Amino acid sequence: MSGASLIWRALGSGAKLVVVDPIRTNAGNVADEWLPIRPGTDAQFSLSMANVLLNELGIYDRDFLKKHTNGTYLTAEDGHYVRDEASGKPLVWDSIRNVAAPFDAVAWESQALLGDFVVAGRACTPSFQKVKEHVSAYSPESASQVCGIPAETIRRIAKEFGTAASIGAT
Repeated sequence: MSGASLIWRALGSGAKLVVVDPIRTNAGNVADEWLPIRPGTDAQFSLSMANVLLNELGIYDRDFLKKHTNGTYLTAEDGHYVRDEASGKPLVWDSIRNVAAPFDAVAWESQALLGDFVVAGRACTPSFQKVKEHVSAYSPESASQVCGIPAETIRRIAKEFGTAASIGAT
């Protein structure tokens, strides 16, 4: 099935189509909403949406991040993973025992996604926290100045996206 067919099927099922494009193309003409972004500023817009989802709304799949990503790996201030001296495996913070341990020695449910820890005298945080901190620099207000989309529209679209995506649902 083609991409266009999938879009039409989704629209027929009640999906909303938002097109972010400098030019009102055919897709923009049939969209529920067209956002005329300044050319070359999509990254600023997208990172701002990520900031809203992660930091303002707290919409992210905690279980998926813990089970299937390196989001729990502890990262030192130098940007490198903190590793177990014996095995060389990345460490995670076990929130039940309050200790750092190799990633495969801690049940995924116990692995911390957020927090500030000290391991062997080194300050560290989970990798996912680094992502949240990075995108926090992309406020909707700063993105609006760059891409021309109002901050309140960026927040609304991010919220609609996060809600429609049913993040964390099975």
